[in-house]
Amino acid sequence: MSESMEELGERLSRVLKMVLDTGEAASEAEALAIFARYRVQLVFGADLGEMAQAALLTAAATALPCLLGGVSYLGPEQPLRARWRGHPDTPAPAGLAATLEAFGVTRASARDPQVPCLVIGRVHAEGFGIRASFNGWTAAVLSLDDEPLAEQGNCAAAAVLAGAMAVSEIFQFFRGTQALACHRRIGWSLWDPTVPWTAAASGPALTVLPQSAWLVGVGNLGQAYLWTLGLLPYGAYPCELVLQDFDPVSLANKSTSLLSREIDVGRRKTRMAADWAEHRGFRTTLIERRFGADFTVASDEPAVALMGVDNPAARRLVEQVGFSRVIEAGLGRGPGDYLGINVHTFPAPRSALDCWPDPATAPADANPGPFNQVAYQQLLADSGDRCGALRLAGRSIATPFTGAAAGALVIGELLRLCHGGARVEYIALHLARPLESTAVAGMPWPVSNPGLVAAALSV
Repeated sequence: MSESMEELGERLSRVLKMVLDTGEAASEAEALAIFARYRVQLVFGADLGEMAQAALLTAAATALPCLLGGVSYLGPEQPLRARWRGHPDTPAPAGLAATLEAFGVTRASARDPQVPCLVIGRVHAEGFGIRASFNGWTAAVLSLDDEPLAEQGNCAAAAVLAGAMAVSEIFQFFRGTQALACHRRIGWSLWDPTVPWTAAASGPALTVLPQSAWLVGVGNLGQAYLWTLGLLPYGAYPCELVLQDFDPVSLANKSTSLLSREIDVGRRKTRMAADWAEHRGFRTTLIERRFGADFTVASDEPAVALMGVDNPAARRLVEQVGFSRVIEAGLGRGPGDYLGINVHTFPAPRSALDCWPDPATAPADANPGPFNQVAYQQLLADSGDRCGALRLAGRSIATPFTGAAAGALVIGELLRLCHGGARVEYIALHLARPLESTAVAGMPWPVSNPGLVAAALSV
C-alpha cells in the first residue's frame, strides 16, 4: 500500500523539507543525497568541565539530525561531568565518549582534514573549522586560531547556546546561504543581550534556580527548554514542572526535537517528556488538552509559563489565565527564516493580543509557498491528493540547533529573573545575521516571588 500524504507529513524530516521547498531536490531521496554531504568532526581534549561537556553534548545532539554525512568525535574518554542522565529506559552513561556514541556519534582515530571540525575546550586543531566557547552567561563561536573564552561559571544555558550556534555555523557553511559562516566571530550575552556580547559582563554564578515552571507545548521548543533545564545544577531540591500538550510524538519530531526518539513515536509528548524529566529528579504534572482561556492557574501551581507553541491563537491567551510571568519563543518557518528566533516576555506594555492579532481578522495569505516546487507537484501527480500536498507544503521547516538556541534564550531569561538581572522584553535573533539582532530592555518585572531553590555544586 502506498504512503498517504498524511503519513508522509508525519514522517518527513523537517530538515530535509528545506531542499524540497527551495526546489534543490525533487524527491526525498534527492534531499537525503544533499544532506549526506554535510558532516562534522567534534574535537575536544582531556578534562572537559561540566559546562564544556554541556556544549559538546548539545553540539552532538543538534548536529546528528542535520549533518547526515556523519558526526564523528576525536577526543579522550573521561568522566561524564555534564548533568546528562540519558533516557530512563537506557543504561546510565559510563563516560563522555560512551555518551557521545550512544547519541550516534562515531569515534575517529585521527583528524580528517576533509571534514570541518568543531572544537570545544582548550585543544588545538588543524584545518578548517570553528571553536565553540563560553564564559559565565556569554556564548561565542570563534575561529580555530582564537583563544577560547575563560570558560568559567555554571550557566549551562550559555554552554547550550554556544554548542547550538556552532552547529548553525557549520550547517550554514554547507548550505552556502551565508558567505561568512565559519569565517567570523559571533556571540550572545544571556546576562545583557542589549549590548554587544564582547562588551557584556560575564554575569554572576548561578546560586539559585527556578523552583517551578509551566511548559505550554512539549514539541521542538518545549523539549529545548527541558534539555537546558536538565543541564542546570539542580541538587537535592527538585524542580516542579507542569507539562501541557495533547499531540503524540511523530517520526518527524525526531528530526527537530532534542528528546524525541523513534521508540517514542505514538506516545503522548507529555508522557515521554515526563519520563525524561523525572529521571532527572524533577516532579511533573501533565495536562493533555489544548491551551486555552477555559482554565485558570491555581495559587499552588507554577506561576511562570514557558510558551513553546506555534499557534497565534494560543499565544494571544497567555496573559489571560493567571500566570505572573510568561516567557515565549517563536521560530521562523521557511527556507529564508528558519534561523530566526523571537522571544517575548509578558506582562509588557505591548500585550499578547497586540503581538498576535486575531487570526480571524488577518488577511488571507495569497503566497502559495513551496507548493509549486517540483517535489510537491510530483507528489500531487502521484497521489491525486491536492489538499494533502498543500498541507505538506505548508508544514514548517525546522532544525534542532535553532530550537536549542531558542531554548537557551528562554531559560536564560528565566535565570536572569531568578538572579535579579535586568528584564528583556523582546529579542529578535537571527542565526544567519546575529549582528543585526535586536534586544529591547523592558520595565522591571512587577514584584512577585517566582519560586527559587538553591543551586548545587558542580559535579
